Amino acid sequence: MKYCVHFIFKDNKVLLLKRTLTNPFYPGIWTPVVGKIKPNEKPNLAVIRETKEETSIELDNPEFVKNCTFDNDEYWFYQSKTKGSEISLNHENDQYDFYVKDNLPDNLWSFFKAELNDLWLFG
Repeated sequence: MKYCVHFIFKDNKVLLLKRTLTNPFYPGIWTPVVGKIKPNEKPNLAVIRETKEETSIELDNPEFVKNCTFDNDEYWFYQSKTKGSEISLNHENDQYDFYVKDNLPDNLWSFFKAELNDLWLFG
């Protein structure tokens, strides 16, 4: 499977979404915006679509960070900054918040946490 992942920063905090308990993809954990890339869809367009679907934030050009493989899945990571977009969640998530580096949720998926820490370290 192919996934796009989007770290959205505001005032040196990162936006994380809490998956609903009925979400089949890691229910109840915190993640950045993440979603499947559709067949024949370009990752940069998938991340814009997923961001709008999950948060209602409209972006033009998120910055590509890296592409990697984890557990036989491919991930395309992007980042962007927002100044104050209003957020409206869809059915996949039931909470959101902006977190500082030293106060991330305990149940943030470790794969995403490691990538996020690399962004803060090298970004």
